[in-house]
Amino acid sequence: MFTGIVLTLGTLQALEKKEFPVLRISARLPEQLKIGDSVAVNGTCLTVVEMSGSEYSFNLSHETLKLSNFLDLTRGSRLNLELPLTLTDFLGGHMVSGHLDGVVRVKSIQRRSGSTKFTFVFTHSDWRKFLISKGSVTLNGVSLTLSDVGSSFFSVEVIPHTLEATNLKYLSVGERVNLELDLIGKYLYNFR
Repeated sequence: MFTGIVLTLGTLQALEKKEFPVLRISARLPEQLKIGDSVAVNGTCLTVVEMSGSEYSFNLSHETLKLSNFLDLTRGSRLNLELPLTLTDFLGGHMVSGHLDGVVRVKSIQRRSGSTKFTFVFTHSDWRKFLISKGSVTLNGVSLTLSDVGSSFFSVEVIPHTLEATNLKYLSVGERVNLELDLIGKYLYNFR
C-alpha cells in the first residue's frame, strides 16, 4: 500500500523486452531496501528482483506492460518512486494500491502563477463513475485532487512543490500517463 507521495525520482536505465521483461532503474533509495520488497515505480507496484549499489531491477508482467506507459519511455526517462506505507507512517496522500487501471493522455498543460493545470483525456467510459470533483486520482504515482471532471476528461491543479518533486514537470501534450483510480471509490462502488 502506498500514499501517492513521491519519495524521489529515479532514472530508467533499460527495459529488457524478453520472455520475462525486466525494468532496470538507478536511484537513491533507503539502504534497508532488499530483494523481494515493493517499490511504486511511476505508480506501479513492482518487486525488487536484483539490486547492486544504486541500480534496481524489477520483473514486469505482460499485464503491467499493457496497462502502463513503460513501453513509451526511453533510457534516461525520470520515474517517480515511492516505498510502501508502514503502520507508523503519516498518510499524506490517499490510499494507493499501485495496481494501475490504465493510462490517460495529456490533453493540455496550462502554467499559471501558483499552480499548473493538467487536463487528461480517457477512452474508458466506465472510469467516469470513479472520477468526482475534489476526489482523488493517482497519476504516475502522484496523489492528486481532481478539479474538473467531464465525460471523457479530467483536470488536476499541481502546486509548484509537487511539480518540482515529481516527473510531472517533464510531461508534454499527447504523452501517456499511468492512472490509478481512487481505491476506496472502487470498493464502495462495488460493495453490495
